[in-house]
Amino acid sequence: MDRATVAVANAVRKALLVIDMQNDLCRDARRESLVVTALPPLSRLIEAFASDSGIVIYPCFALADEDDQFDRFGDRYCIAGTPGAEIISELHPLRGPVLFKTKHSAFFNTNLDIQLRAAGVQDLYLAGLQTQICIMTTAADASFRGYRVVAVSDCVVSTRAEAKRQALDWIGRYVGEVMDSSSILGRLRDG
Repeated sequence: MDRATVAVANAVRKALLVIDMQNDLCRDARRESLVVTALPPLSRLIEAFASDSGIVIYPCFALADEDDQFDRFGDRYCIAGTPGAEIISELHPLRGPVLFKTKHSAFFNTNLDIQLRAAGVQDLYLAGLQTQICIMTTAADASFRGYRVVAVSDCVVSTRAEAKRQALDWIGRYVGEVMDSSSILGRLRDG
């Protein structure tokens, strides 16, 4: 690598993953109002990362029409190439790439780890849904790979409040920390 490339790689040390903010999941009546509440702080966080040389990545389900997860969860969602699999319009224009995934963790069978390491990322902030499924499994996989993990408490959504609380408690105890978006924005401002 030349010096300029090394300098850029060293400057980018944080990334925000905006997980599963897709039509089928966010427009679901069980969580739509919760998503609406999370959108303002999430939008501010996305803009702050994009403006502060951070990386924003949008991991999203792109599932086959007959994925075995549908039997397990009782829903059909985010089938690749359908409008339901698209990221919700409120987050457009996107401030980074979309990463397609087929399982809950954004690391499973994707090149996410390669992308993050190539950019020199050490701190990984997680937002999106559902807290007790995709956020929690991604947090664990990130921690196992040596990333410092932060779950953004007011930018993650769960259908059930108790499941969200338990997942954030588990993340904070075992694989990272939990902060609200205002605290993170302050951290970004203070460097």
